[in-house]
Amino acid sequence: MCLLKVYVEEDNDRKLVAQDVVLISKEGESIKMRGVDFEEKTLTNVDFFSIDALNSVLILKKGNGS
Repeated sequence: MCLLKVYVEEDNDRKLVAQDVVLISKEGESIKMRGVDFEEKTLTNVDFFSIDALNSVLILKKGNGS
């Protein structure tokens, strides 16, 4: 099974915010993630930056607050 690790990048620094993620959706200004254990996490003020399918990594970029 290929599960994602999700990082938020800000000022060239990456922070792991979720792992074992199976579903990601964008809802308005938020990004919702659901883990393999059905735990949900919602992030705001971020946007998709890159997806590395080979290494199962999603990188979100911190927004500028506007």
